[in-house]
Formats: sequence, structure tokens, C-alpha cells
Amino acid sequence: MIISHKYRYVFIELPQTGSTSIARELMEHYDGQKVLFKHALYHQFLAQASEEEKQYFAFSSIRHPMDVVVSTYFKIRTNHDNFNQNPVHHGKWVRRKLIPLKRRLQGKAILEGDLDFPSYFKRFHRWPYSSWSIVDHRNLDAVMRFENLGEDFKGVLERLGIDPVRELPQKNKTGKRDRDFASYYDTPELKAQAIRVFAPYMKDWGYRFPEEWKASTEGSRTTYNFVNFFRRIYWRYLR
Repeated sequence: MIISHKYRYVFIELPQTGSTSIARELMEHYDGQKVLFKHALYHQFLAQASEEEKQYFAFSSIRHPMDVVVSTYFKIRTNHDNFNQNPVHHGKWVRRKLIPLKRRLQGKAILEGDLDFPSYFKRFHRWPYSSWSIVDHRNLDAVMRFENLGEDFKGVLERLGIDPVRELPQKNKTGKRDRDFASYYDTPELKAQAIRVFAPYMKDWGYRFPEEWKASTEGSRTTYNFVNFFRRIYWRYLR
């Protein structure tokens, strides 16, 4: 998490949404400094913030979930920035144990089992997708889109009354991807599963499936809400 007392903002870093680029840019050019830990949630900030800090402009970013899943696969496949071995130092005991365990299980399946993306998706993404954006993002002053990150970041700076120093550089890009993320869901079976898994989250955040899919974003709202009830408990109280 990044804060500036000069410009009165706080930036919440949601993983795989361009947060590394934004955080570095804020620290290098816009008086940003680290507070709490990298992927701390906004309510964790509010719990320790002063009354004045609670009024700071709060913003974060978000990304198309189908793209996030493809990116995660290639992070594991290429061990991007030592992704598979990086320990989790912050958060509660449950988070510090669960995340490395999940990475080991998926890493073993992909690297030792030579799991391709379709097999990875079928095995590890059966429940409706969500992220901890469902906890606090609706309470923020701005949510930037990864797909339009440079322009959205300029918009945030404008709202803060800050003149941009330069165009936003791209940092921490995952390698080995050679085509658009939607093309990885390239069979009728994968598309059907993608619609079932991603539709409710995509509807909540205004994302759409590729035009040629002719797919609705309705999905199973009941299952999505049921699963998210437990996810919220984890992300808010156990993470």
C-alpha cells in the first residue's frame, strides 16, 4: 500500500492489476511511501489511520478476470520473479500458510505434470471467480482498469490536482504469452466453463465476453454469492 501525506492519497495494490507499476511511479514521482504491506486491504488501512488519513483519496485497480487467470498460469509456468517460491511474510497465519501451499500445488501440477492451460483451468477454476476487490473496492474513490491503466492513472492524478510527470511505464510484465488472453479459452468446453466461472464477477465490474462468443454475463449468481460469503470472511478476518 502506498500513501502520500502531501497529496492526500492512498493506493491499494490489488495483485496482477498493474499495481507494481503504479506503486513505483507514485514513490518515484508523486511523494508516495509504503505503509502497512504490499497487498494490504483498505479496511486494514482504515483500522489504523488517523481521522485525517481516512479522508485521503483512495484508489486501486482491477483487471479482466479471464486475463488474470491466464497471467497466473504463465507466472507459475515461468516462475516469474520467483513466484512459486516467494514466501508470504505479511498477514495472518492462515494467509501465510495457505498461499504458499496453493502455489506449491499448482506449481507441481504445471511444472512436474506439464499441465497446459486448458488442463490447468479445468482443474483449478471450477468455482465462480472472485478476488478481494469484493471487500473494499466499492468504497474507493477511483478504480482504474488494467486495460486502460495509463489513461486511468492520468485521470486519478488530475482528480488529485497533480500534473503527470511522464507516461506510465510498464513494469513486472509476465513473459511467454504470445496472444490475446481470450484465445486461450479456445474450445466449446473451455468457453462454457469460462462463462460459468467468470460471468457474475464480470457483470459486477462491467466486463464482457468476446463478441463472437455471444455469451451472457448472468451466470450463477446464487453460487457466486454463496461462495463469496465465505471468501469475505477469509479476506476480511483471516487474511
